[in-house]
Amino acid sequence: MKKVALSALAAAMISGVASADALTLYSDPKTGQVFTTPGQGRVEMGDFISAKDVDMQVRDLESKNSEYQDKMSKYVNVKSKAKTLEFSGTHYFGLTSASPSTLNTNAGAGVTSSYPGTSSGFELRRNYLQVKAYFNDKDYFRVTMDTTKEIGADETKRAGYANMYAKYAYLYLDKVLPYTGVEIGIAHRPWIDYEEHNAWHYRSFNKVVLEEKNTRTETGVDLVNSADLGVNFQTKTDAFSSEIGIFNGEGYHADKAAANQASDSKLSLEWRLTGHILGDGTKVGKNDRTKDTYANISTYGLISKNHKDDDTDLQGTLSPNEYDRSIYGLHAVYNQPEFLIAGQYFTAKDDKRTKDVATTFDTKDYKGWSINAEYRPIKDWTVIGRYDNYEIEQELNGAKNSRIKGDKIIAGLGYNYSKNVNFIASAKFADEKDELVAAKVNDTGASKDVYMLTTEVKW
Repeated sequence: MKKVALSALAAAMISGVASADALTLYSDPKTGQVFTTPGQGRVEMGDFISAKDVDMQVRDLESKNSEYQDKMSKYVNVKSKAKTLEFSGTHYFGLTSASPSTLNTNAGAGVTSSYPGTSSGFELRRNYLQVKAYFNDKDYFRVTMDTTKEIGADETKRAGYANMYAKYAYLYLDKVLPYTGVEIGIAHRPWIDYEEHNAWHYRSFNKVVLEEKNTRTETGVDLVNSADLGVNFQTKTDAFSSEIGIFNGEGYHADKAAANQASDSKLSLEWRLTGHILGDGTKVGKNDRTKDTYANISTYGLISKNHKDDDTDLQGTLSPNEYDRSIYGLHAVYNQPEFLIAGQYFTAKDDKRTKDVATTFDTKDYKGWSINAEYRPIKDWTVIGRYDNYEIEQELNGAKNSRIKGDKIIAGLGYNYSKNVNFIASAKFADEKDELVAAKVNDTGASKDVYMLTTEVKW
């Protein structure tokens, strides 16, 4: 049996590999004689190599197979009930310098300055480690773990979120309805992920306008974040796509309120509806903006009853930090390989649920707009620009007690080092004032200049 196997291997090698020692043989059908040269009446039999050469090549193959087996024996076997495991990672590392426009001139004995000086340091702005366990070609369970360390975090709360936590943990089932799949668990909320994958691709150094908070490096409205416990139905067709979900409402990293419905059972209804003017709605979120051309118009919104602040200590139905929130917005984006331009307008409202409980506002109204663009003048280089403008007006006991107006300019230059690594230099100039507060020349403490060097890594 071994000789037969080796002979078959030798035959395969003879037929597949041209050898310098190959010899062409000829036979005379009448006499049966074999010759090494062609002649009249002789028929070519084919190319042959010596048994010695066959043995040498067989031994070489056996040696390579042994080396391969030795190498594979050093790997650890991975066992799973899933059909396929897909591992990936996304990492944003940066150097940041944030300078406030003003310091607290009212600080005195026993008063701590609320406007700290320049903050500089290295940041791990996002460190995502992800695995998808596929049960078939479409259905899977996804877990994304995140570790973040930012100089802009609020020291009194998450202290830079140094601990690892689950950003996503959901089951995805494809086509539970026509053209529609569903995420169940800590899932995508309908808006943020869409904007970050179709219009504003630079979460590595600045959030989208609805998510940006007031920290040492950020200034904004802080209305919604990217993930929450709930269900999200996702529909995709060429001309239309949508996401409609029901969630707890506070987001995936709210310290005390995200998964706590103890004081109420009301949930948050959230949606995105998108028309794809040039088609390819089935590729939403997966377009290559350096190659594809697309034009999308979207409307999005949120109605969240019994919404709570991230750091709320739940106090039953009379908590001063419980309110109803609504958001409505319009967004458009156009992209072609040379450039991208996108813009949006939004309004939002917070309405305190317990007017008889002391707090800083009874109602809070938001409105704002944002526009961003990319220009790609030469291969691998991108010029980035963005402008945000917003207003937040508060009312307490029938009178306006705060009217904050803010805007920011963002500029950046990106270099695509490879398909896995990008480098970005950026600057942000944010200005925010309260028109109804005279102290400190109306400065809210949020005005600042921020400079960042960023490395994006994806694998």
